[in-house]
Amino acid sequence: MTSSYFRSLVFLLALGIGGSAFAACGAQPLPDKEAFRLSAVPLDTRSVQVKIAIEPCYYLFQNKLSFSLEPDVLGKVTLPVGERKIDPTFGDTMIYRRDLAIVLPFTRELQRGSAYTLRANYQGCAEAIGLCYPAAAQMLTLKVPTTMTPGEEVFSTTPKKKWF
Repeated sequence: MTSSYFRSLVFLLALGIGGSAFAACGAQPLPDKEAFRLSAVPLDTRSVQVKIAIEPCYYLFQNKLSFSLEPDVLGKVTLPVGERKIDPTFGDTMIYRRDLAIVLPFTRELQRGSAYTLRANYQGCAEAIGLCYPAAAQMLTLKVPTTMTPGEEVFSTTPKKKWF
């Protein structure tokens, strides 16, 4: 076997492997709000569980993930342990590849009949394509009902729309 034949064979095999991974992940990157979908589930009037659904072939940077709540009643947020990654752009960092569930504690009980705006700031990448998104944010409105019965959901969540 000649060395040029061997190099061509290795190249074609690498292309086939890379091509199949590329095809499995999609040729076009998803919009960031589809690659990383935010939702919230009430735990009680003093906390909410935020869920971030991360699509396969995408990841979020741990150090770029933060939350805020208006009016400000958000307590100290503890992020789960991430996976170590040597990123070509950001270097040695921690990332999340799978869906996340993070409990956000409140410093006081939410006021009945009020609405709160939850904001999640994040940045992530489409790994197979080698594309990193600019820093972005998603917002949800947390609506606390005026009256509650036992077993009732503490509040409802609706995406907050931005009009440009």
